[in-house]
Amino acid sequence: MRIRLLGGVGAETDDGRPLDVGTARTRTLLAALALSAGTPVPVTRLIDLVWADDPPGTGAKALQWHVARLRAGLGADAVVRTGAAYRLDVPPEAVDVARFRRHLRAGDPAAALAEWTGVPLAGLDAPGLAAAVDGLTEQWLGAVEADLVRRVDADPYEAVAALTELAGRYPLREGLWALLMTALARTGRRADALAAYRGARRHLVGEVGIEPGPRLRELEARILKEEEPPEGPPPEAPAAPPTPLPPEPVVGGVGTTGNLPRALGPLVGRDVCLRAVGEALADAPVVTLVGPGGIGKTRLALAAARRAAGADCAGPAWYVELAEVASPDDVPRAVADALGAAQHAGRNLTDAVVAALGSGPGLLLVDNCEHVLDGAARLVRTVAERCAGVRVLATSRERLDIEGEQVLVVPPLEAGAGAELFHARALAADRTYARAAHEEAAAELCRGLDGVPLAIELAAARVRSHPPAALLERVHDQLRTTGARRTGPARHRSLGAAVEWSYRLLTPPEQELWRGLSVFSGPFGAGAATAVTAVTAGEEPARDTDTATATATATATATDIDIDIDTDLDAALGGLVDRSLVSAEPGPFGPRFRLLEPLRQFAAAELRRHGGTETAAGRHARWCVHRVTRDGALLTGPREAEGVARLRELWPNLRGAVARACAAGDVPLADALVRPVATELALRGHQEIGEWAERILALLPDPLPPRDTGLRDFWFLWAAERHVQSGDPAGYAALAARLGHPGAPDGPDRPLARYVRAYADGDGGGVVRLLPAAAADLRHQGEPFTASYLELNAAGTMLGAGRFDRVDRSASALAARFLAEGPPTLGHWALQTLGYSAALQGRAADAERHLDAAAAVDVPEGSLSADRVVKARTAFRRGHRTEAFRLLLAYIDELTTTGNVVAAAVVGIEFVGMMAASDRPAEAAHVLAYLEARNAFAARAARTLSTPVPRAPTTPPLTDREALTYMSATLTHLTRP
Repeated sequence: MRIRLLGGVGAETDDGRPLDVGTARTRTLLAALALSAGTPVPVTRLIDLVWADDPPGTGAKALQWHVARLRAGLGADAVVRTGAAYRLDVPPEAVDVARFRRHLRAGDPAAALAEWTGVPLAGLDAPGLAAAVDGLTEQWLGAVEADLVRRVDADPYEAVAALTELAGRYPLREGLWALLMTALARTGRRADALAAYRGARRHLVGEVGIEPGPRLRELEARILKEEEPPEGPPPEAPAAPPTPLPPEPVVGGVGTTGNLPRALGPLVGRDVCLRAVGEALADAPVVTLVGPGGIGKTRLALAAARRAAGADCAGPAWYVELAEVASPDDVPRAVADALGAAQHAGRNLTDAVVAALGSGPGLLLVDNCEHVLDGAARLVRTVAERCAGVRVLATSRERLDIEGEQVLVVPPLEAGAGAELFHARALAADRTYARAAHEEAAAELCRGLDGVPLAIELAAARVRSHPPAALLERVHDQLRTTGARRTGPARHRSLGAAVEWSYRLLTPPEQELWRGLSVFSGPFGAGAATAVTAVTAGEEPARDTDTATATATATATATDIDIDIDTDLDAALGGLVDRSLVSAEPGPFGPRFRLLEPLRQFAAAELRRHGGTETAAGRHARWCVHRVTRDGALLTGPREAEGVARLRELWPNLRGAVARACAAGDVPLADALVRPVATELALRGHQEIGEWAERILALLPDPLPPRDTGLRDFWFLWAAERHVQSGDPAGYAALAARLGHPGAPDGPDRPLARYVRAYADGDGGGVVRLLPAAAADLRHQGEPFTASYLELNAAGTMLGAGRFDRVDRSASALAARFLAEGPPTLGHWALQTLGYSAALQGRAADAERHLDAAAAVDVPEGSLSADRVVKARTAFRRGHRTEAFRLLLAYIDELTTTGNVVAAAVVGIEFVGMMAASDRPAEAAHVLAYLEARNAFAARAARTLSTPVPRAPTTPPLTDREALTYMSATLTHLTRP
């Protein structure tokens, strides 16, 4: 298939047969997709391009109709859904615009012009694509000018006519006038050449109020002197045509612009390095910048990424900071978080990253890999192998050592560049700084610091109190001392010396504070700094559950910014920020502080040397207990959304505290850190909580004291939830075999343990029978919220068993409670439960009322919900069948793309009902057979909510993925015009 955008919009087969691409609006959609052929374009972006400033009220639905129309004309597989985006699944070479641009990039304007068959998108009224049309026209004019340079040299007589026409059509392009003047002069028509100059000046002055530029003025002077115009391009003529950016290329569903932080200042002294990185990225899929800490790898990488992202068809660039990642196994999670790629059932985090990045184009910048090198190398290798158009730029203190990697060593700054950096930072620190008075001392100081940018910046930050001459004397003393006792590369020693020297210049309170702050793994507030560093020398961290819980209870109503800030500490913290030893940044709940990783590592080493690590870690853990207890309380009430946001900010510090507690074998502390937010695994799919549950279980002694059996049962509940949610029964079976599955029928009477066993084994009857005792057990343990979650979670199983009265009583009470008192998510779940119960009982009006009420509840972003399927069901009941099919199809496309195939049963329930009501019994029967093999609730719901469906012939039951594929094919057929 070949796509035409020049001279009109259309498509044809390889043998020239025209394809029907629908109405003008559908052709506009084809143009929007073809301009980024092979690359997913988000739905929101497509709506903007197709409808510009006048989108319909139901833009997404209208877009789905035009996509279906394109699929009907081009083929079902031509337009692919990728998450919340669509991709025209053709190679770029199938599109004439892509071939035109390729020839331009290759420096072959004649070949590019051969592809040009007319005005881009001719015949379409597409304001949303006007910028793309303008850009293509500009590229064409650049190619024309470049080609005319050759023609003027070869045959100026033949070129005059074309240039006269073009200069008249584009009178503000000085390049065309310059070529016309040159051609006229070379054919002996000097008077006409001067007249052309006057014509150019008349247009420029009259229309935009500017005089002709130097290239035209120089030509006029040469002609007046009767000098021959120079051979080759006129002065300042471009050697190759410009290549403007295309309209927002995107990466596989993760956005259009990437997340690179804004540049806060110029990059000093790195022009050569910047070019080298650009050339390496053009040649290799993976480029790693190596060098000691503080050498400027991150700043250089960010500058290179910004430049690469600005290239033609480059795609967005994504930045991932690994400094806060504690384990190599956590690297995929950090990258997925940066991309916004959620983990779904049936897909691990690495697969989520690959799905989000897609086939590119794009750039992934992975920063600070050295302490998690194995995990970073695994992730980068997978991206390089599976994401063909994505380039990876990494920074590390050593190479990743993977195939296809190109390594660039980042050198120190040259003496002149180092001095320029010093002067710039010194002036920023002190507006009265006089550069001329300190040139010699500053240059010598930068040489003494071996040109290490971080060391230079730290020195420059002190100029208000220490002029460069004084700094030079101090730094040489410190360099000698540190160099004698530190190991490693010389330049690493230089950085260590510079940081130590800066540290020694601090006052004793500032030094003590900085050492204590090194325990933070992520952002923190001023109150947190007080809580963690304001300790007495002999204080020990809590080592038992009661102490940790008492600490948390005493402070549960406080926030980290509510804690009284000691005046001296506040002044010391401000001093650390002023001296660039602590970074300050805005946060959603007030200012937040952070230690850059090289500085944090130095401060942590000093903390260990002073014997304060255990005390600081204990205070940090208790601060985390206080914070997570506070956040957990918010998560169970009306301020749930705030709790979700606060927990997101706390997560790096919580992760570090849990890791330290587990490494120390401190089960009470680990329990106190994770228990308040354990339900986030169920409500928002935080799989890491399930991993923590398994780590806690592995630390428990066997046998446990009788008073601690509830602890074991509680964490087995969340380990089971992790594996059930992920559709991984084999994983739970392995865990149970390793750690000893609780709840055997002939074992002790532990209701929660028996419930967990039934839940993990898929024993619906056991779940229904054991639920009341298990919920009572949890309430007895002081876990009423978890008990309520269990009651809602088991509702599907009870509905499958026909326990409607029991479900209605429980869900009604829970809905009333949670809608009044929070959290909204459980109120939303309870209303959906009541809606399904009413539907199964044939009370259609009640079902619709409850489901509409559920859809109106505002739940935090990321909460698990069946809203998408419910909306399709509602549309179908109201007679909007095609809309319902498209909604369900879009949801299936998303499930298939993300790998969340466990939700196939929920889709299947609605599919069976829709097919039965649409007189398609064979399709309904095929999926009903799958549901009956799946679980009792799915089978009962499908049979109750639809007209009678015949039994399908006996065949092996479909898997979840096979069921989704079958339903997708059926709905695709039904949505075609």
